[in-house]
Amino acid sequence: MAVPPSFPTTTFTPVTAVNLNLGVGSSAGQRQKKLLMLGVGLAAGSKAAGTISEVFTGEEADEYFGAGSSLARMCRSALDRSRGLRIFGAFVADAAGTAAQATLTVTGTASAASTLLVGIARWVVTVAIPASTAQNDAATLIYNAIIAHPQYDQFPLTAAAPVANILTVTTKELNVESTDQVTNMWVDTSKCYTTAVALNTGATAGAGALDISTVLTASISEVYDYYVTRTTDSTNGGLLEAHLDTYIAPLEGQRQRGIVGSMDTPGNVNTLSQAINARLVEVMYCEKYLSFGYECAAMAAADWAYLDSFNPASPIKYYPLKSIAIPHLSSEYMTKAECETALHSGVTPLIVRNGEATVARRVTSRSLTAGGSPDTTSLDAHHVSIAFAMADEIEVDFETRFMKEDGIAFKVMDNPAAGVQPPAFTATPNLVRDAGVEWLWTWYDRGWISDPSSYVDEVAASIDSVDTSRINLTIPPRTINGLMVTDISLNQQAA
Repeated sequence: MAVPPSFPTTTFTPVTAVNLNLGVGSSAGQRQKKLLMLGVGLAAGSKAAGTISEVFTGEEADEYFGAGSSLARMCRSALDRSRGLRIFGAFVADAAGTAAQATLTVTGTASAASTLLVGIARWVVTVAIPASTAQNDAATLIYNAIIAHPQYDQFPLTAAAPVANILTVTTKELNVESTDQVTNMWVDTSKCYTTAVALNTGATAGAGALDISTVLTASISEVYDYYVTRTTDSTNGGLLEAHLDTYIAPLEGQRQRGIVGSMDTPGNVNTLSQAINARLVEVMYCEKYLSFGYECAAMAAADWAYLDSFNPASPIKYYPLKSIAIPHLSSEYMTKAECETALHSGVTPLIVRNGEATVARRVTSRSLTAGGSPDTTSLDAHHVSIAFAMADEIEVDFETRFMKEDGIAFKVMDNPAAGVQPPAFTATPNLVRDAGVEWLWTWYDRGWISDPSSYVDEVAASIDSVDTSRINLTIPPRTINGLMVTDISLNQQAA
């Protein structure tokens, strides 16, 4: 994000720079919010890799990107939660790599009728095993139940007819991250007493690197409120961070944010979040057997886009994400200590709570103080939501104050001499600053910020030294809820 030329570029702690280019068109507060899903598409999709397409239904997502692809499933997840949002899919080319495979091996004959549960992505496949069923026949029953599932075409993998007592499933994608699509599987044999089922999720690991740089470049011409992507490493996460840092432009309503969904090991996800280190990027970690991290991130983004507008000052804690199957494998749930470590690392953990998949607390990626130390007090993501909501309201208000009725842009002039009134439809730094101060008291009444009395003199407005048609309004930091940190940051500048 380009900060005003007069703003200190050596500041490392996040700073607040609500820069308004009044009259650039419809503001972020007036336009419909847009979400961009960045995920792998399949060759079966009708759209080309590297392109971006708007989707309105799950069927369209399957047609465009290939049923069962991570991108189609991200779009479906967002559409399921959408409340008046526009959903777009960015087709990331699959790697010319290796599919991942898992095997289910059945041993023993069932001496009594029983039930087997198989978890695949966000679905549970129920398999009835009659009494006296031989192991080879049980494997066939499992296979038949999987392919007969109503959403089988949306599964990220395909099942092959078993060879004797061994059933093999193979991912549709050919890349290193496809491994997570089989390690996410689970089998519950608690009610299958006489037939043993061994799940080997490491039969074949996926291979082949992914690169989101092409679709990020393709996204430059549009404004998206949230970028949602999948990754297990810092490379693509870093690309997203760099993209947002470069193209965020609050003066044009481009208040864009990113969510990275991952289901790698807790330690690797913590490392990923600390490597990204950006207030505009959230890293969401999904417990191993809940669902895919990128699907959960897509659901969350749709909810966040709505809640950011409805109540931006509300912190997200213990927020349930519906429609995610909860496995009967409590031994795999994240522990309290693991959850706390994740939060302090700037990770938003999705946990099981009261039988539901629940966002423990929504935070941004790791942040540092001016001295380069971890700063966990400023990680709550609603602090950024408040800053964006402030910019939205200022933009809408200022267009009403200064624009002509026919929409023609106002004039900008420096502050006139004392006692001289500026012409109509003319903005001056003093007028802009006075309006900004009015808004501080409005936000204080809402509980968004602390008492402005002590820092209202720090509100500054000036004509931009580079673009003299623009007035920069700078809101001071440390305003939200009285926290003495820069809580309404829009960017981090390297020291």
